[in-house]
Amino acid sequence: MYRTQLRPRYTALAETIRQAINAGDYMPGDRLPSEAELCRANGVSRGTVVKAIEQLVSEGFVHRKQGSGSFVANRSLHRRAGGLFSFSETARADGHRTEQRLLSFGPASEKLAREFSCDPPAVALLRLRLIDGMACALHRSIIPISVSRAMPMLSNPEAAALNDPAFSLYDSFEKCGFSIEEAQERVTTRLATEEEADHLGLSLPAAVMVVFRKSFAPTGQLIEAVEAVYRSDFYTYDMHLVRGHPHRTMGSALHTN
Repeated sequence: MYRTQLRPRYTALAETIRQAINAGDYMPGDRLPSEAELCRANGVSRGTVVKAIEQLVSEGFVHRKQGSGSFVANRSLHRRAGGLFSFSETARADGHRTEQRLLSFGPASEKLAREFSCDPPAVALLRLRLIDGMACALHRSIIPISVSRAMPMLSNPEAAALNDPAFSLYDSFEKCGFSIEEAQERVTTRLATEEEADHLGLSLPAAVMVVFRKSFAPTGQLIEAVEAVYRSDFYTYDMHLVRGHPHRTMGSALHTN
């Protein structure tokens, strides 16, 4: 005899609220009904409501404000450790629409290139990245001159491709024969600068997530070094961790320096 597998009530309630958020019934920043209101409207206990909200918080759909209630969160960009994907690829995988705006393009100073661990000469590209029409990140890319000279869209400062809202740097690398095989990445936090706050619509002081990545060709050639500065409410880094033997060699490390 087979038993019907029923979902826990809190899972069903979380799905109901999630669907309402995706449908636009609740917009980012909106306050969700109180626990008592959700109990009455859905015929469930307070414990069920609490667990449903906890699930939505863990998924990034909702955030809590102490003493004020639960609010719809901005849809964040979910990065998953282990995969090498561009900003556009990651956002599309989560169902988002992405755009870019070119802020500056030109030769990188020797100092800037070396700060990005790139031997000069190089070019510097600063872009504002948007998700679903909202500014969420600044990407400052440093590209070796040996790479940029082989890319028509980077060898001409007036190239229309750079001003295309749908422009993808990773796609452009591949179209020009530069295959990216691996990358080194570091994630840190700090306070936003005035320039960053202005572009990202932040009120100072404000925390930002900073992702520094160096991407390499199969030959070990540096293709791009980029500092990506994200609004903290638009960036979620997901990892799957496995507890192992203390002497076991792991594939990644947490940098705290």
